[in-house]
Amino acid sequence: MKTRIPILIMSVLGSALACGDVTDRPGSDGLPGTLEGPDVMLTAVTEDVYTVGEYMGDDWESFGLLSDVAFDGAGNAHIVDMRADRVVVVAPDGSFLRMVGGSGEGPGELRSPSSIHVFPDGGYAINSTGAIEVFAPRGEHLRRIPMHVSTGSPRWDAKAFPDGSFVSTVLRFDVERYRQGLAQLDPPGRPIEIFPIEHGKPQVLYTAWELPDEEAGTRNTRRSAGDPARLRAGRAFEPRLHFDVTADGRLAVVDSIGYRIKLIARDGNVLGAVERPITPLAVTEPMREAARERHRARDVPSNVGIFRIEKESADAMTFAEEVPVIANIAVDWDDRIWVERTGEDGGAPGPIDIVTPDGGYVGTLPADGVRIPSAFGPNGLMAYIETDEFGVQVVRVIRLVSLLPRPTGPEDEQRPASS
Repeated sequence: MKTRIPILIMSVLGSALACGDVTDRPGSDGLPGTLEGPDVMLTAVTEDVYTVGEYMGDDWESFGLLSDVAFDGAGNAHIVDMRADRVVVVAPDGSFLRMVGGSGEGPGELRSPSSIHVFPDGGYAINSTGAIEVFAPRGEHLRRIPMHVSTGSPRWDAKAFPDGSFVSTVLRFDVERYRQGLAQLDPPGRPIEIFPIEHGKPQVLYTAWELPDEEAGTRNTRRSAGDPARLRAGRAFEPRLHFDVTADGRLAVVDSIGYRIKLIARDGNVLGAVERPITPLAVTEPMREAARERHRARDVPSNVGIFRIEKESADAMTFAEEVPVIANIAVDWDDRIWVERTGEDGGAPGPIDIVTPDGGYVGTLPADGVRIPSAFGPNGLMAYIETDEFGVQVVRVIRLVSLLPRPTGPEDEQRPASS
């Protein structure tokens, strides 16, 4: 689990936070250094720590398909290799400590593990296909919590509360409807559910806002009972659902087109929000064509299990009218929320704001600066799952030493928060 500084509890906001619209607030008179003012640019000072992953290296560092990485309080990195069904534990200096797991369905074995959460004592829970597997600090298997897609299973991007319970959007699949050639029935909105570590039975925590879509019912319909389910291009620039967990167990959620990060209590109530008055960009025809090209260029096999990616459906892609302001969020070990904004063209990486859950503003990293990592760790550690020049997956670990004000000149125009 992440050990972080205490944070302030915000006052309860009204029911206006339940929807995903944009709040109109003047920002032209905002002061620098506040969420209402212009960007205050930062420079991240970092140092390289280590990189692990070799094509012809030892067995432990010859990775198959990396799906997640997490740090414990001592700075050890727990690297999830989905293809090899294992977790590789690496010391703070990059040296090998141990491997956990292995392919199978027996005690301590894994099946396509997707995400991991590390507890304060160094133990951890792994989201594996069909179960959550719980391990002691040195890798001894403690228990298995069965899961099934018919009743609900955490997705690959699951997070975890301080008590170890997983929180995730839910993968559900009605096998009987599939056999009959019927469309899957999706619940209204986008429910985020808790999977208690004691039994794993999912419980709805919060239903996120969803942009209405008249074609949603037809996109998931199978053509016949004998065909594979087809994943069509869908709608571009649709607001994505982003979330992470703060130190005191609140869920930070982005489900809006605008700049709004909701703070959700464990009982599902909205406690408050962090906002900036940044207006979403209108979608233009060049943006639409660029989105079509990105879909055609997706590096995805034409057949993935029972699903088929229909690249030719790019011409039938639909589009939201505005580009969501926020592209991603993550909470670091100092309980700061890193907020990646969408780039000007709707597809490229944008600047990253660093804010606090109580509405404080640290500053903004440029779009070409340090990015949100695959995992934050103690003492400024940041891990990135990357692919090297030979196509080999590696984990690169750096340390964030400090955040300094960035010198500005005529070429460094600050973007007003209201623009």
